[in-house]
Order: sequence, then structure tokens, then C-alpha cells
Amino acid sequence: MSSLFTKSVKLGLLLRLICLFISSFSVCISTPPEDHIKCSSSSNKNCTLTNSYGIFPDRSMCRAGTVAYPSNEEELISIVANATKNKTKMKVATRYSHSIPKLVCSSEEDGLIITTKHLNRVVEIDAEAKTMTLESGVTLKQLISEAAKAGLALPYTPYWWGLTIGGLLGTGAHGSTLWSKGSSVHDYMVGLTIVSPGGPKDGYVMVRRLNDGDKDLNAAKVSLGVLGVISQKHQNPYTGPPWKLNSIFEGSTP
Repeated sequence: MSSLFTKSVKLGLLLRLICLFISSFSVCISTPPEDHIKCSSSSNKNCTLTNSYGIFPDRSMCRAGTVAYPSNEEELISIVANATKNKTKMKVATRYSHSIPKLVCSSEEDGLIITTKHLNRVVEIDAEAKTMTLESGVTLKQLISEAAKAGLALPYTPYWWGLTIGGLLGTGAHGSTLWSKGSSVHDYMVGLTIVSPGGPKDGYVMVRRLNDGDKDLNAAKVSLGVLGVISQKHQNPYTGPPWKLNSIFEGSTP
């Protein structure tokens, strides 16, 4: 009986060690969230979307008539113009839609979602001027990696690498600091380009390029997507030790 008990204890310990090993291995391997936008047709129509958590606080699912995937600024301008002309309501979704509130949801189920999933290029890096030009779908991980290759660093960031540049700036995301201008990434931005609906004389679209000193820049910095789709962002240099950074960001708000 004693021998049988000893064997059972050993077997139990072995099973626990195996489970612990498997659990540890599972924790070490991570995968990005699945695509939060799903459409019932190959033409990106009749779509549903949620956030990267898989559910909004009210446990609802947002619906959209169509989803557009611009891959450059020209396509983005065309999409906004056509939607404005047809009086279609628009919202912007980032690559993983990390926002807990339902910022991405349109009030109409036949509305349009513009996603920045394919606006994910690092356009330019100027190491001497300490600037980077990025499309808005570029993730924080991409930004940090590409900046490091040029000897640059982003001193203040949120915690999750899956955030997009346009999303974290448009929602006022931040890290933490006790010095310089503060911990919000947008505090170091000195310019942006925003694509907004326009009238017939404007071709139903307006492209505004705002620079440091423009009275509308502060309003556009953390616009939550309500002023238009941001297509360019220009970050101010930070000169305090041990970091220096001046970043130009291109893309869209969340």
C-alpha cells in the first residue's frame, strides 16, 4: 500500500511539472489578436467589428455596410470624397482596434469603416534631423524597431506594442514622466495633415496641413477621429537627457 501511494505521489508530481512546463511555454509564445473586422462578402460589405479584447463594455457588436482599406494617402482622399458625396457616415478603425470605448462604431449600420491596416509603411527616417515619417497603421513595435536602427528612441510610450501610431496619438495615449513637456506622445507633435469632408466646390474633401503655431493644431491632435482622418503627423524634438526625438507621423486617427 505504501509503495502504491509513493508511486501515485510521484505520478502526481510528474503531471504537475508537465502542466507547469506547458503553461510556461504557452505564456512565452504570444500571437496578435485575430482580425477584429469580419465581412460576409469578398467585396468587404455587410461587416461586423469589435475591439482587440473581443467585446465592447456593453457586449454589443458594431456593424458597418462597407469597409475600405486605403494603402496610400491618395486612396484615402478618394474614399473620404466619395463617402462625403454620397452622404455616408464614416468612422476610422486601427489595425487591432485596441480602444475599449466604442469610438469605431457608426450610428448607422450601412456606414463606412476606413481601416489603417494597410497604411503601415515607414516612409522616411532622417537620423541627422532625428525625424521619422510613418503611416498611421505602423505599430508601436515597428516604430521602436525602426527608430533603433537609426539610433533614435521614443521616450514616452503606452505599454502595448500593438498600438498604431495614429491610434495612440489620436486618443492621447501616454507613458509616464516627471520632466520635459509630459508623458503624452502628442505633446511632442508639431504638425499633421488631416483629411476631412468638404463641399462640392472642394471636390467633397478637404486636406488641411497644420503646423506648429496653427490655432487648430491642438484641437486636431487628440481628435478621437471626429474631425477627419489624419494622414500626416510631425513630432517635435525632445532634447532633455538621455533622449532626443523628432518624429513625423503619417496616418489616421482611431
